[in-house]
Amino acid sequence: MEGELIELKDGVLRFLLSGTTPEFANSIRRTILQGIPIMAVNEIEVTANDAVVSDEILAHRLGQLPIRTSDGYLLPSECDCREGRCSNCSVTFDVSEEGPKVVRAKDLKSSDPEAIFVQEEAPIVRLEEGQKIELTAIARLGFGKEHANWQPAIASYKYMPVINIDQEARDDWTKCIDACPEDILKVENGKLEAIDVKECTLCEACTEACPDAIEVKGDSTKFIFRIESTGSLTPEEAVNKALEVMRKKCKDFSEQIERFE
Repeated sequence: MEGELIELKDGVLRFLLSGTTPEFANSIRRTILQGIPIMAVNEIEVTANDAVVSDEILAHRLGQLPIRTSDGYLLPSECDCREGRCSNCSVTFDVSEEGPKVVRAKDLKSSDPEAIFVQEEAPIVRLEEGQKIELTAIARLGFGKEHANWQPAIASYKYMPVINIDQEARDDWTKCIDACPEDILKVENGKLEAIDVKECTLCEACTEACPDAIEVKGDSTKFIFRIESTGSLTPEEAVNKALEVMRKKCKDFSEQIERFE
């Protein structure tokens, strides 16, 4: 099994994974989406809210804001407090503001200086003259399989495209070239070439335009991943943590099997 970096830019990681199976590739994808614990607001206590936005909408907005924090927090189910309210398993964000003002994520004061909202300028609510908001938001660790608020990234993959071209099929390649939405087909030295196969989306528009000359298929042993982070983790961290989770599950399963021997 081999990995090759394609691109890492603006919170998006693209890499090629070779020498594996669709099942393993999908396990990585699903673990990134559902199996990595991250911090997100899942409870608010409202003391005052004169804004036009209801308490429920405020809770929804705060829950959707990614939080970046240090390692070391416990899942509520693993904490001795059993209530999910202590400093070992939760972070509180307090805000008390009066209008006129647009309350933003940065206005919420964290109980942990290392736990911050990724988008600090994200607007929460607009307060007009005479309006006030006072609340405490409580963030806890959770998994994407429980709620999308705890999803650290968007993860997807596709098969590595394989484009076969019959150079003897025709002399004029204009129709084939124009059909490609990614503009990766070019004529070089009198031959039609795919200049960047990784960018092919496997849409097969070129094969529909030139069925006699082009065949497009996917290599089921090579996968191009695209990981777009929400900001709570970097895309590299999301992949590494997913592999750690998978490794631990395999180890636990192996230990269970050994007990049967």
